[in-house]
Amino acid sequence: MKKRKIWIDCDPGIDDAFAISLAAACQDQLEILGISTVAGNQSIERVTENARKLTAFLGIPQVPVAQGSACPLVREMISAAHVHGSTGLGDCSLPETEKKVVSENGILYLAKALLSLPEGEQATLVPIGPLTNIALLFRTFPEVREKIEGICLMGGAAVGGNVTATGEFNIWEDPEAAQVVFSSGIPLVMCGLDVTGRCGLNREHAKQLLESKSPVQKALGEMVSFYLKSPAYQNKSQAAIHDAVTITYLLHPEWFEGRAIHVEVDCSEGKNRGMTVCDFRTSAEGDYPVTVLLDVEAERVQEFWMEKLTGTRW
Repeated sequence: MKKRKIWIDCDPGIDDAFAISLAAACQDQLEILGISTVAGNQSIERVTENARKLTAFLGIPQVPVAQGSACPLVREMISAAHVHGSTGLGDCSLPETEKKVVSENGILYLAKALLSLPEGEQATLVPIGPLTNIALLFRTFPEVREKIEGICLMGGAAVGGNVTATGEFNIWEDPEAAQVVFSSGIPLVMCGLDVTGRCGLNREHAKQLLESKSPVQKALGEMVSFYLKSPAYQNKSQAAIHDAVTITYLLHPEWFEGRAIHVEVDCSEGKNRGMTVCDFRTSAEGDYPVTVLLDVEAERVQEFWMEKLTGTRW
């Protein structure tokens, strides 16, 4: 079976850590070309440090980590540290590692990695943080477009938001970058809150992970337990693991339902900043339709996550 080549652009982040862990657990189907970091859930220094340690901790030290953008295209950076804790990974502290971050800028390194793919080969971009790096990539190195099979991102929502009533954090953080990516013309799947908010882990899952003898499973248990104790989830049955949905979709698209529609990003300074405006009208015009995921077999996703996270020899 030919592996799908992926590049993960992220801001680890608890749910980013789960997404990277899931990708690492599915290396029989996925080839992780590299990881670039972007400021979002925490500062660029913190998320890069988390990505560096995660790759070593998960047994994928060969996967390069490159530091990307420290702030949005035109706005000030506003982190989600209050959600992800001081380390970005809740109360979890990962072991030290001698692994180094690559010396080149993340956008340049990503461009070189894509352009060096053999003739006829392409990669899928998996952005699970603000879209600053990807927008800069398209604007600075337009020639990379022919090496990109598609984009599967976590962000947005057909209805609602989390940081505001209409804005999901990754899009709200850098709406200008999101608009560049959504209008790029590259096949794009939007894993928004409509599906990611329904895919999560509960307290029994957290307990199972915490009681494991595996250091990786224990660490993941600590992270999801931190989520479950937070104000956002302490009165809910489970904590959403948003970013891991992207990896799941790439492996099992049959568990999801979506529609190809035109999507615009609200780049205003008003209360709808970062809203992904999804036009469901059959008469709607638009050259670049986005596949917006609207439904998911959430129980199958949950079972799949636990099967992979507990069944992998870490």
